[in-house]
Amino acid sequence: MIAQDKLTHLPERFPYSCQWEITCRCNLHCVMCYTDCFNRPEAIRQELSTADILRIMDELAEAGTLELCLTGGEPLARHDFFQLYEHAIRCGFLVTVFSNGTLITEAHADRFAALRPHRIEISLHGLTRETFEQITLGQGSYDRCVQAITLLLDRQIPLVLKSTAMTLNRQEILDIKRYVESLGTVPYKLGEEMRPALDGGAGPFHYALSEQNLADLNRQDSDLEKEAGRRDSVDQPPCRSGMHSFHIDAYGRLQLCSGNRRQSYDLRTGSFSAGFFNDLPTFACDWKVPNDPVLIQPGMRHA
Repeated sequence: MIAQDKLTHLPERFPYSCQWEITCRCNLHCVMCYTDCFNRPEAIRQELSTADILRIMDELAEAGTLELCLTGGEPLARHDFFQLYEHAIRCGFLVTVFSNGTLITEAHADRFAALRPHRIEISLHGLTRETFEQITLGQGSYDRCVQAITLLLDRQIPLVLKSTAMTLNRQEILDIKRYVESLGTVPYKLGEEMRPALDGGAGPFHYALSEQNLADLNRQDSDLEKEAGRRDSVDQPPCRSGMHSFHIDAYGRLQLCSGNRRQSYDLRTGSFSAGFFNDLPTFACDWKVPNDPVLIQPGMRHA
């Protein structure tokens, strides 16, 4: 990924980076997952078709988007995943895939090796089978995830492993981090944020760590403590979502980011360019700079 400070040559508003939730379908039902409430047949039937996704991808490429993150749900749960993935690579995107890893077979790993992603990020929420499957609610998911990690490393696919800290795995977080460090060049990410389910349910918060537990965990590792300090800094810059980055959900709704879905633009019926340059600037966000003229001028058009 190109550092933000290297992008100063871009226009103030430019669709550089997209996170696209291409499905809420998943073979697992992780207890803290905020999309699992839509992992149901009636909701899945409303998701974008293959043709819709390919068309919107072409519009993103034409607008100049460079980074494309395919997430879910579980992206590989779509029967057309590799058709979408390979089209994205051929469009010239730097493609990141967020996956639980459990559907990646040797044949899939070979396809990733043939058309290499920018990186694949796999969720490793436990280092023991018991903890992992207590979180995923999927029997056999631990072994399949570990196998996927091995398959990707064998093919030198750029890989990131990550965990969400929660009540069920807090005793294993440091062991997971040490395991990832033993793999050599594989980065590790620890997430602490719990989000309400997309239908408004509070289920994920049942597994959230208290602030004191998070602080105790972070104090045990210098890397985690440093990152926590960076996140808590009072000097954090204001949110820039919708300026160079944006989100698309499984139903083709263009939004500021995955954490702010209050307002949307329908890409099924409108063009990406119109949505990004005309509608997105009018969407509200509590974390943006007050009175930012770029964000409060409805009807702005791309120069």
